[in-house]
Amino acid sequence: MTKKRRFAVLLLCTVFLCACGKAEKKAPADNLEFPPLAWGMTPEEVLNAFQTAKEHTVLYDENKLTTSFGISDIEVFGQQAERVLFSFIDYASLSKMPGQEEGEHRLCQIGVYYPQDAELTPVKEKLQQAYGSTVSEYYPFSTTALLADAMNLKPLPESDSVQYWGGSVLGDVLSENDLETCQTYWKNCRRGLNEENWDFFKDHARMVSVIFSDQESELGKGVEWDAHNFVVHQILTGQTDD
Repeated sequence: MTKKRRFAVLLLCTVFLCACGKAEKKAPADNLEFPPLAWGMTPEEVLNAFQTAKEHTVLYDENKLTTSFGISDIEVFGQQAERVLFSFIDYASLSKMPGQEEGEHRLCQIGVYYPQDAELTPVKEKLQQAYGSTVSEYYPFSTTALLADAMNLKPLPESDSVQYWGGSVLGDVLSENDLETCQTYWKNCRRGLNEENWDFFKDHARMVSVIFSDQESELGKGVEWDAHNFVVHQILTGQTDD
């Protein structure tokens, strides 16, 4: 492991320990961030945060609208992860909202994957310390306009092995001034979203969701952060920090 890589791992572990330690004293941030990152960061900003470069990542992929890559062998929430995957989307281009500055790929999803035989009870406990109580169900809808043909309106219930944490509901965040703009352009960022199901989506979609799974899967057991709604909201309301 290189000196820069060791520094990045130490930085990540230190921030996670601090976040969990502070969770008992105050409520967690409503946007459920993945320390030391912030939603909406560019690929370059994420790489800089880990003191690494794209040639040192795994599965690096980039096209006009998306970027994704992974970083291997990082300890996350006290357990060694085989891989952490980061996904970025240019929602400014997808939204087709006039006046948007297109081209920036923004961090909107993170997946942490552990070995199939990993014991994740300590990970779940640290998630509870960092993010508080779980929610009983999760509405995945469709992930992006690129991956799904229709909006999924059915919730996924939690179980002993799959649990969810959720940030604010979209409808509680949208201001009256932003409501019309978001209703008009959000559908360009999620296939299947339309005038008929907008109110249901608005009243059930979480700005950020965290999904914990102790079930074996192709990628391994893990935790996923879904912040697509948060980043779309940033773009449509002009709240990106450039």
